[in-house]
Amino acid sequence: MSLRRPFRLRKATLINLFWIPLSLQDAAVMAIAVPAKVLQLSPTNYLAKLAVIASIVGLATMIVPAAAGALSDRLRAKGTDRRGLILAGALIDAPALCLLGLTHSMTTFVALLILSTVAFNVSLAAYQAVIPDVVPRESWGLVSGVRGAALIIGAIIGLAIAGTTNPQITFVAMGVLIAIGVLTLLLLDERPFGESEPSARVKDWHDFILVFVARACVVFGLTILTTFVLYFFRDVLHNAKPSGGTALVAGCSLLGALTSSVWLGILSDRAPRKLVAALSCLPMALAGFGFALVPQESWILGFAGLFGIGFGGALSTGWALAIESVPKMRDVARDLGVWGIASNLPAVLAPLFGGWILARTGGSLEGYRVVFASAGISFGLASVAVLGTRGRAPVKREDESP
Repeated sequence: MSLRRPFRLRKATLINLFWIPLSLQDAAVMAIAVPAKVLQLSPTNYLAKLAVIASIVGLATMIVPAAAGALSDRLRAKGTDRRGLILAGALIDAPALCLLGLTHSMTTFVALLILSTVAFNVSLAAYQAVIPDVVPRESWGLVSGVRGAALIIGAIIGLAIAGTTNPQITFVAMGVLIAIGVLTLLLLDERPFGESEPSARVKDWHDFILVFVARACVVFGLTILTTFVLYFFRDVLHNAKPSGGTALVAGCSLLGALTSSVWLGILSDRAPRKLVAALSCLPMALAGFGFALVPQESWILGFAGLFGIGFGGALSTGWALAIESVPKMRDVARDLGVWGIASNLPAVLAPLFGGWILARTGGSLEGYRVVFASAGISFGLASVAVLGTRGRAPVKREDESP
């Protein structure tokens, strides 16, 4: 056991470094940069256009990860490591992001955004399988916790950039950081993928399906909050700088998440993982209802911190639970790509649902109350779903001795 400790401490950060620029892009694009750019390109009718754009992006994101993950698994089984596919995606994503900041055409903007989204998800699909490739199962909680912290740090940096600069600078900065971040993969040494397993049986998918449902509920609630919070600051709270207000709330959430991610990830290696994941969803649900019941700027920051504490746990333990629920490790990138549909399908539906609610209520406070309460309900359902998982005995790799 002592021989594995240096591996875990030394490599946990290295394995997760590229999550920082990926998270930077993921957090700031649809929450701030795209809404702000849409306001510039279409000062009227921006709500409807954002809802459609967000759904198109979500649909593109939903299609790519499973296919790219399957390709990554196939290449890995033939002895090719995953870094080539990760690098290829980044080399397309980075220039597309830079061009997004320079375009003045809505059509060109949407086309580049889709290109960037596809390339981003190609990199992500291959990269997210690296943890189960190189980390022993008993350390998945720890390394997933470090991954959660990397995601949060990236999101904080992204929101800080997007909240204090115009969208042109934001997009260019993201492109540059993606290009720099992918170079960290040169320091990563993947071990050969040597296992050969039979196909998964139907009964193997019980936990995977429940974790899928739980993830879908979490992402639905998260998406419906982040997509429209900037317009809530602008239209209801009449904040003179809605981008800054959005970044501040998101920053408070992420600081709360940073304090809980690694600790709860480590805890999930020692306690029942599903229990830690289920309890993590409860502060998020309480925060969602808090936003709905007391939608005042003086309270929102406190609710954001409460949400963040739960989100940190959901981020780290949910990821470890997802890896653990994959039926067969030989298909880990493909199945994590399928699991990613639980993130992407809600990203298609939530903006349409929220846009429909706000359109029917004229963007009023009551409409936003319904949107925020819907998020709270969704987080609560995620907690219930994850409690239904049974857990499985660890699947040993050929090169993992007892």
